[in-house]
Amino acid sequence: MTQNELTYILAIAEYGTISKAAKELFISQPSLCQTLSKVETEFGEELFNRTSTGLVPTLFGRRYLKTAREILDCYLELMFQLDEVQKIYCGSITFGIPINLGSCLLPHVMPNFIEKYPNVTLRIRENNASELDKLLLTGKTDFSIMHYEKPNEAIYYEQLTHDPFYLVIPSSATHKYGFQEHQTITGAILQSLHKENFIMVSDRQYLRDAADLIFQKANFEPHIRLTTKSMGTAKRLVAKGCGITLLPSSYLQLFSDADGLTYYPLDDSLEASLELVVAYRKSSAISLCSREFINLLKEMIKTPQ
Repeated sequence: MTQNELTYILAIAEYGTISKAAKELFISQPSLCQTLSKVETEFGEELFNRTSTGLVPTLFGRRYLKTAREILDCYLELMFQLDEVQKIYCGSITFGIPINLGSCLLPHVMPNFIEKYPNVTLRIRENNASELDKLLLTGKTDFSIMHYEKPNEAIYYEQLTHDPFYLVIPSSATHKYGFQEHQTITGAILQSLHKENFIMVSDRQYLRDAADLIFQKANFEPHIRLTTKSMGTAKRLVAKGCGITLLPSSYLQLFSDADGLTYYPLDDSLEASLELVVAYRKSSAISLCSREFINLLKEMIKTPQ
């Protein structure tokens, strides 16, 4: 059995059809069918029952899949240990990150890492937090960088930094609101902004959910004039005077510019903060390459640009 064979059969079981598994693996359907047929012929047993709704593991198939996962985990553990012993900074990293966070964070981290470790190949999987957890737990990513949301018992979350929210207004309109420098924004102040146009990220994004909770704690229903999927778009529209918004520090001070924006901290009573974390599988070791990337990220957070 080869590593590819084990990986391919596990993918078929996960996606339930040859076509979906082949698409995820970036190989042709005939090649995947050939691999499955070869493995079944070698064992003299069918791994899957062919049904009208897809492929369902047989009893033998379930045992094969369990063992295949254990073998792959052992293989990866061996590779990690050899990498640790040899101290070779090469290989590949696959990590997950929400697209909005990635657009702010990665341009500041990637250049330094690529310069320091030119032989490491990087692959980024951009998705929301729940999908990133799935990618992590199925071994498709080595780690995730994200805001802490719903914890999963199989995942360890290491805090990178505390990420408070700010009220963000156009710098050109500071005279309109009359806020003092570094003034803390209370729920009552938010309520006084009921006639202002808010620019927010779209529903069902985690950052929008977090902002909505802040509004609820302030007993305030904002006039949302515009929604966008991109946090960067929201920032630029605010800077141009199209409205105001709430943004966490990581999208303002930490890894991103704030040109044309003035921002004010929210009162502690609004519980307006997130935790930026890196997430790992508890059951697997993390590679030397991945640890070096995360260490560099930590240094960047200590001294943001």
